[in-house]
Amino acid sequence: MDLNQLKQKITPEMRQLAVRFALGGVLLLVVVYLAVGLPILEARRLSIEIVQTRQMIDRQKQLAPSWGTISQFSQNATIAALLPPALQPMARSSVYTLPEQLSQTARAMGLETLEVALNPASLAQDPGTIQLTGVFSGQLEGVRGFLSVVVAMPSLSSLDKMEVRAVDGHLELFLQLRIALTN
Repeated sequence: MDLNQLKQKITPEMRQLAVRFALGGVLLLVVVYLAVGLPILEARRLSIEIVQTRQMIDRQKQLAPSWGTISQFSQNATIAALLPPALQPMARSSVYTLPEQLSQTARAMGLETLEVALNPASLAQDPGTIQLTGVFSGQLEGVRGFLSVVVAMPSLSSLDKMEVRAVDGHLELFLQLRIALTN
C-alpha cells in the first residue's frame, strides 16, 4: 500500500473519530488521575504530617515534666528572682582559692571532687576572665544542688561547657566555667 492509497482511505469521519478517541483517552487519563492519583498523593502527604505530629507530641511528652517544674517554680517567682545575679568580679589575688572553695562546696553537696583546675592560659583570650574546669562525681540530688550553687556564683561570667554522664550507679559532672576578674 502506498501512502497515497492510505490518504485516500482516511476519510474526514475517520479523522474526526480519531480526534474523539484521542480526546476520550486524555479525558480518561484525567479521570483516572483525579480518582486514583490525587488520593494517593493526599494519603502520602497526610502520612508525613501524622509522623511529624507524632514526633512533636513525643518531644512535648519528654519536656512536660520540665515545664511542670518550671511552672511550679514560676508561680511564686518575681522577675528579679528569675534574672541571673549581678556580676561581681573576683579579685585576681583571691582567684587561686576558688578551686578549693569549689571542692568544699561539692563535698557539702555530697559530691566527690575528681579534678578542679584553673587555666591561666585562658587569660590570653580574655584578660577579664579566667577559665576553671572541674570534674565531680555523685548522685543526682548532689549534682542538682551543686549546679544551682555554681550558677548562682556572683563572679560567674559564663558556663562554657557542662557534661553529665552516668557511670556505675552515679553521675559524673564536667564543668568549664569562666570567672570574671577585677584588675
